[in-house]
Amino acid sequence: MTDAETAVMPDRTNTSRDHAKRYVRHFLADFAKLDQEYPRTYPRMIVRGEGAYVIDEEGHRILDAGSHLGACQIGHGHPEVADRIHQQVRNIEFIALDAGVSHVYAAALGERLAKMVLCDDPVFSFTNSGSESNELAFKIARQYHRRRGQPGRVKIFSRNGSYHGSTLATSAATGAAPFKEGFGPLPEGFIQGAQPSPGRCGHCGFNDACSLACLDDFERLIMAEGSETVAAVIAEPIAIPQAVKVPPPDYFVRLRKFCDDHGILLIIDEVVCGFGRTGRMFGAEHFGVHGDIVTFAKGLTSGYVPMGAVAVARHVEEVFKNAPLLHLNTYAGHPVACAAAMAVLDIMEREQLVLHSARMEPILRRELQRLQNAVARVRYLSVIGLLSSVIVDISDRPDPDAVIRRVRNIAYDNGLLARVARDGALLSVHFYPPLVVAEQDIVAGVRALEIALRMI
Repeated sequence: MTDAETAVMPDRTNTSRDHAKRYVRHFLADFAKLDQEYPRTYPRMIVRGEGAYVIDEEGHRILDAGSHLGACQIGHGHPEVADRIHQQVRNIEFIALDAGVSHVYAAALGERLAKMVLCDDPVFSFTNSGSESNELAFKIARQYHRRRGQPGRVKIFSRNGSYHGSTLATSAATGAAPFKEGFGPLPEGFIQGAQPSPGRCGHCGFNDACSLACLDDFERLIMAEGSETVAAVIAEPIAIPQAVKVPPPDYFVRLRKFCDDHGILLIIDEVVCGFGRTGRMFGAEHFGVHGDIVTFAKGLTSGYVPMGAVAVARHVEEVFKNAPLLHLNTYAGHPVACAAAMAVLDIMEREQLVLHSARMEPILRRELQRLQNAVARVRYLSVIGLLSSVIVDISDRPDPDAVIRRVRNIAYDNGLLARVARDGALLSVHFYPPLVVAEQDIVAGVRALEIALRMI
């Protein structure tokens, strides 16, 4: 056991678990119910990570196929990133991009990203998270139209079953009700419409091919609101709330043309899909679509340091040439975050992790299809790269939230951390491990999930 592990090992009479519950707010955890059902078990206390796995205070190794929230690309505990962060702190830990001051680390990162992102001749604004990235994208879109003499273009259209962040504006743009209920009044001007989601869109069944009737509805909704009042459409290449929703190949081609025809900016939200998660560097590459604005975070630093970014195409940035955008973010382009991002990009390129993600897709699909054949409750599964979901019918269970807790608990005890939630009578499990995952890890992880789903 290392000195670092010893330092965080709990005092069994007054444990770190007790301190976590008392002093720290956690997400999606009902500790009152968990303590009743699984006494002295939650929260599960993680002390370190190795590659695709995390290790808890009892020494259990668990495949991290979801608790990283989509941020872990290169795996946990990579020493190269730690060394680069250490060196950066010794050089300079922080300087703001403010009032004519810049630094070489942000410049190098911007130049590198410009060659990768699907956004024409981009300018980058750096942020601390995906929520901040999307929030800024909305401000840029509205200000763009105002400066072009169209101040009435303020509406932001998004899609049902989307997630764009946790600020008030990004909550208003999110198309999943649980993330926005009870926080009103939310900002005005955010409207949701249909998106490709078989079984939920109202047009196609779970196993039907998408007819694009959802896009017809979406376009009609915009026209009914008045396209001249719309600033932007924001869309994830592959949205993940409720299920991993992969659109048909021509969906974004048509959406791009519709936006161009009506003077609407298209914001591509790559916060989850970006940096190899889908088997391409960016999710939009699957569809050949460029965004007027592209937002990302998570995989940019593989979670080692919080960081996000907004790429703005040059034709949008031109309106700010003579009067810069008035926007301040203290830690934008933080030098330590830049160092982490550059290290992560180096590792991804050297280890060919985007290609590896694509190569693991058929293995993940094979294992999930085997699970689907073995568990009668499974209604639908979706896989692209190392991003997948399994949809399970729990309509006959009297306490669906207890089912979620049970699935999480059994999966963990069998060596798996995955994202488990529900949408009405449907339980969803999102399985998206770090891009360094090996075939045997996927096989073991899906078998752990099968054990959990059999116990519903």
